[in-house]
Amino acid sequence: RAGFAFGRENYKLLLIGLGLIVLGFLLMIGGGSKDPNVFSYDIFNFRRLTLAPILILAGYVVEIFAIMKKPKD
Repeated sequence: RAGFAFGRENYKLLLIGLGLIVLGFLLMIGGGSKDPNVFSYDIFNFRRLTLAPILILAGYVVEIFAIMKKPKD
């Protein structure tokens, strides 16, 4: 019987993974200086250097898991 390749749970996981990726990129933006002659150390904070890349990688892992997960019949 031909059906959808993914089940409802797969699509939920895909959306969760996409949300994690988008959240990671949103946390990474900003930190620039208003004056180009003044250096801003805000680009080196925990949120941009550690938290955001971890969220992005976690989102990709969830995406791969959602694609590989066998849907329930």
